[in-house]
Amino acid sequence: MGKISPEKLLELVFPYQGKKRKEVIYNASLGRDCGVVDCDEDLIALTCDPITGTSTHIGSFAVHVVANDLICAGAEPVGLLISIVLPPNSDENQIQSIMKDVDLTSKKIGIAVLGGHTEISDVVNRTLIHCFGIGRVKRNNIPDVEKVRPGDTIIITKGAGIEGTAILANLYHEQLTIQFDQSFVQKAQDFISLLSVVPEGKIALKHNPHCLHDATEGGLLGALWEVCAGQNLGFMVEEKSVPLRPETKTISEFFQIDPLRLISSGTLILFTPHPDPLLEDLEKESIPAFQIGTITDLKDKILVRANGENEIIESCPQDELWRITEKSTNVTI
Repeated sequence: MGKISPEKLLELVFPYQGKKRKEVIYNASLGRDCGVVDCDEDLIALTCDPITGTSTHIGSFAVHVVANDLICAGAEPVGLLISIVLPPNSDENQIQSIMKDVDLTSKKIGIAVLGGHTEISDVVNRTLIHCFGIGRVKRNNIPDVEKVRPGDTIIITKGAGIEGTAILANLYHEQLTIQFDQSFVQKAQDFISLLSVVPEGKIALKHNPHCLHDATEGGLLGALWEVCAGQNLGFMVEEKSVPLRPETKTISEFFQIDPLRLISSGTLILFTPHPDPLLEDLEKESIPAFQIGTITDLKDKILVRANGENEIIESCPQDELWRITEKSTNVTI
C-alpha cells in the first residue's frame, strides 16, 4: 500500500517519458516533484482530466484526452503529468503496462511526460488515472467558444460515437462476439487508434476557426449543447448529415443507444464561417470531415431527425455509456 518504492519507479515508471522536447528542461526523476518547461514568449495552455469510463488502454486514453483539449485551445501539446492510483492487489505488470501505453501514445502525439505520482491505495477499487497537460499557444487568433457566431458552419471529423464504440467493444467483447464475428468486434476495439484529434486540429488552426471542441462525455450533442448554451446560441443539425461508421451504428443498435449521445473523443467539432478551404485541406490529408449544420441566433438547439421531425435538445445529455455500464454491475470499467 502507498506510494510505490523508488526502485520500482526507476524500473516501471521513469523509463517511459514520452517525446524528448527542446522545451523540457527537467522531467520526471527521483527527488524531483516538478517538471520544468521553457516556452519563451508563447502563451501557456493548461488542462486536466481523469479517466473513469474504462480500464482498457487507460494510459492511452489519458494522454489523448489532455492532448485533444490542448489542441482545441490552439495549443501545441508539450508535456503532461500523470497521477496513477491503483487498488490493492495490483501488480507491477499493470503499472508497467499503463506506462508503456502512456509512453507509446505520447511519442505518437509528440508530448513529453514531465512527472506525476504512482500509488496503491484502498481508496479506489479500480485504477484511477488523472492527467494534467500543458501546451504552448501562439498569440495570434486563438480559437475560443466566445468567438462562435450565428451562421458558423459546424464541421465534424471522422464520425460520431468513436470513443464509446471502442470502450463498448472492449468491455463487452464476449457478448458481442456471440452476435457478431470476431473481425467485426476487433475492428471496433481498434477505434482506440482514432482517438486523437491533434492531426486535424493542427490543420484547422491554419484556417483560423472560431472554435474547436472535442466530443467527449455526452457525445456530439453534449459538446454542441455546451458550446451554444454558454453563448446563448442555438444550432440546427441534420441527423442524416452526421456520419456513423458501420461498427458504431451496429453496436449502438445492439445496445439500443443513441450514438449522437455517446462519448466520442476522436471527433473534432469545428465552428467556422469559411468551411470550404478547411474541408479541402482535411481531404488532402485523408481526414474525413463533414458539414452537419449551422449555428443560429435562436436559443433552440435542434436536431432534425432522419424522419424529418425536430428534436429540441433541452439540456446537456447524459452519456449513453453510463446508461449501459450502470446496468452491468458485474462489469469492471
